[in-house]
Amino acid sequence: MSGFDYSLLGGHVLCAVSGGAVSVYLLCRCLERAEELGYTVSAAHYNHCLRGKESERDERFVRELCEKLGVECFCGRGNVAAYAREHGLGTEEAARTMRYSFLERAANEAQANTIATAHSADDNAETMLFALARGSGLKGLAGIPPRRGNIVRPMLGITRREIEGYLSERGIAHVEDSTNAQLDYSRNRIRALVTPVLREINPNFAQAAHRAS
Repeated sequence: MSGFDYSLLGGHVLCAVSGGAVSVYLLCRCLERAEELGYTVSAAHYNHCLRGKESERDERFVRELCEKLGVECFCGRGNVAAYAREHGLGTEEAARTMRYSFLERAANEAQANTIATAHSADDNAETMLFALARGSGLKGLAGIPPRRGNIVRPMLGITRREIEGYLSERGIAHVEDSTNAQLDYSRNRIRALVTPVLREINPNFAQAAHRAS
């Protein structure tokens, strides 16, 4: 399967794993060639404590998956709702701030030089559309960068369809975040209402957006 950029990986890679399909794929693909390419892999999971039992289920799933794969797993948690109120932030922004802060701490603890996050071609296309809707300049329209400091995104050339096919073929389990189906968030509305129309125009819309970015 093409599109996964192994050139971004090296040394000790800390994979951010939520338990969803895209992040499970990231972890599995990173492990596939770790020995061959001479890097090591560990995982990190952040529990945002926003979805009650479902959040606890996700953390438990990631812990069990990592144990099965023989991967060291670093877990953290925080009260995102309280942080958002305290700092006057939206829930998504607060969650992102707390998650990335945790990932940096986990990377230090793991002595990892690289943090890999699970952003796909579809995520990149949605980011570009969101930037366009807000009137962004070229930086926003360029989408998600493959590298920013010690953060790398090796999956920007991979679509969700490819990800789901890979997991299905190998019988690899993942969990679903129920909030992804809610239309309260702008990104979810773009995913549910906008990109399906663009895929009708061009079935390879995500790949086209990746080329454009």
